[in-house]
Amino acid sequence: MSTNCIGIDLGTTYSVVAIVDETGSTKVLKNSEGKTTTPSVIYFGEEKPIIGEEAKSEQAFGSSEIASFFKRVMGDSNFQYEFGDKVYDTIDLSSMILKKLKQDAEKEINAEVKDAVITVPAYFNNMQREATIKAGKLAGLNVLRIINEPTAAAIAYGLHSINRKKNIMVYDLGGGTFDVTIAEIDNQEITVLATNGDHSLGGKDWDDRLASYVCERFYEKQHLDPLEDAGALNEILVSCEKAKKNLTDLKKVNLSIFFEGKKDTYEITRSLFEELTLDLIERTWNLADLALAEGNLSWLDIHDVILVGGSTKMPMISAYIQSKIGKLPLKGVNVDEVVAYGAAIQAKMEIDKIQNKYQVSSSYKKVQDIMSHSLGMVSVSEDGSAYTNSIIIRRNLPIPIIQQRPFQLHTSDKRENQLEVYVTQGESNNPLENEILGKYVISGIKHNPKGISNINVSYSYDANGIVAVTAIQDNHESMLSIKKEPLPEDLSWMGGPVIQENIPVELSVVIALDLSGSMSGSPLREAKKAASNFIDQFDLAFTNLGIVGFADSVQIIQDLTNEESLLKNAISNIKIGPLGYSNSAEPFLLTLEMLNSRTDRENLFVIVLTDGMWGNTDIAIRNAEICKRANIEIIAIGFGDADQKFLSRLATTDENALFMNETQLISSFSKIAREIKEKSNRLMFNKK
Repeated sequence: MSTNCIGIDLGTTYSVVAIVDETGSTKVLKNSEGKTTTPSVIYFGEEKPIIGEEAKSEQAFGSSEIASFFKRVMGDSNFQYEFGDKVYDTIDLSSMILKKLKQDAEKEINAEVKDAVITVPAYFNNMQREATIKAGKLAGLNVLRIINEPTAAAIAYGLHSINRKKNIMVYDLGGGTFDVTIAEIDNQEITVLATNGDHSLGGKDWDDRLASYVCERFYEKQHLDPLEDAGALNEILVSCEKAKKNLTDLKKVNLSIFFEGKKDTYEITRSLFEELTLDLIERTWNLADLALAEGNLSWLDIHDVILVGGSTKMPMISAYIQSKIGKLPLKGVNVDEVVAYGAAIQAKMEIDKIQNKYQVSSSYKKVQDIMSHSLGMVSVSEDGSAYTNSIIIRRNLPIPIIQQRPFQLHTSDKRENQLEVYVTQGESNNPLENEILGKYVISGIKHNPKGISNINVSYSYDANGIVAVTAIQDNHESMLSIKKEPLPEDLSWMGGPVIQENIPVELSVVIALDLSGSMSGSPLREAKKAASNFIDQFDLAFTNLGIVGFADSVQIIQDLTNEESLLKNAISNIKIGPLGYSNSAEPFLLTLEMLNSRTDRENLFVIVLTDGMWGNTDIAIRNAEICKRANIEIIAIGFGDADQKFLSRLATTDENALFMNETQLISSFSKIAREIKEKSNRLMFNKK
């Protein structure tokens, strides 16, 4: 591990590198052009890509072979840039910027640099944070940490001795992103209370607004639209950016457009510029108000405001802050460099921790950060009508943090048991209005023959704000296997009604077999085959089956279970004789007792199989009626000397009274299995 660790502010428009040197002083490093800021711009017009100042110059000349502002779509695989015969994504482009920053830093300090802390907007989501780490690794850096840009600024501010606890606001308006963070600082700790922001709002939007205005004016007079030409637009945008910066000190500037041999010059006053961009600045203040509310504070509770990002130099920002807290933002902090400054301090702290040198002092404050997005999962709403985003870790809680969500899962010994979880990041109840981070498939779940398995799924944010999902079963010590799979292309189902067919239905079925003497021989053999085949028709993960025998007495041969081996073994061991040889007993009260503990009263079934007349038919019919009133459906199957009229009295409906010969038992039981599953599905739909 090298001691030359750097802090990097990887900006949308400009990037900065800083270091804590051997004397403990923090300083910003100059790049190979001798400047402290490096434009985050890449020019692909030469054989080898050019990065930084020269690329920015080519952009000013209107070159279309420019990659810039890609931080705004960081990690989004849908955005790719094709130059020449190569295709680059945002990770590739960011790694090229980082590699130059690394090389320039090594040249400046005349030593190898391996370790770095890289800053990100506080409002970056998991995908964007992971992409930033990947870009750092691709650039040859060991990324010690990624930290939020406003937090880095607070770290830099927090170096000063503070006599009393203060509430500060970090207002970070960069070239492409905006963040606002509320933090509490004392001599020992920096505690982030709330954050908010918009990763697609930044200084570029002010440039775009000014460009749209002058291009509209140009079109009105010349009937030519520079917005339709990429090269001309690049040149105009650079001019608008320069005009914006000049309006920081000047009350008015002139802005010229040259396009297709035509030229026009426009006077842009500061008041006009502020009028054109009023809605943009109001968006930042609305987000600031939300952050204050989430931190349970008002503007009157804010002692100081730290400005971060070059776009905060616009006078309208300082004027608004003064109107809110009665004083101007803090001076003496370079808004372009403060984030890198704090990142360098954090990098030194990380190295010192690794080397056991870390001690809390006035220069090393403990930092308690938060995450700006809630973490949740796609689930079914309470009324079962729609999919919803169920939040597990709400936003603005301290990180690192871990929360558990228990699941109950019916398992089977006939298939691989898996649990699928769609993880979300965002605040909306509608899953599709959030970031769907991935489909997490939990496998290796052991079958529980005694019933359902309890799966505890843990969701966490680490110190980087990166999401992790882990799971453990019941009291097992080892973690279950989790694989993050690519999301299906079509997620539209999340916005529609719940797909009822995908919801498993739990069934409870008791098979009551006549074991009187007349069942000896082939009738019993066929009955056992039919019962065994019947079991094979069900997914035992969601079905409990039991077996009862009756003759002169009645007995539970196998209590309700979803364990196939127990059921098959019980069937194979059934014999004639132990319960007597005539039919003086009936099975209904015993099956009622077995099924009485089931919570779902709409999916309970009894299948009675008999081959003859019973001794106490009135008692049997009466007790069958008791079962029916308990919402237990009875299917009565008879063959041989069975009385069909008697079967109809036992069964719930005439259709449930079946008479056949013994060779038809297997096919009849299979048909009954299908009808039970279809009927229970209909019951479920009605219930929903």
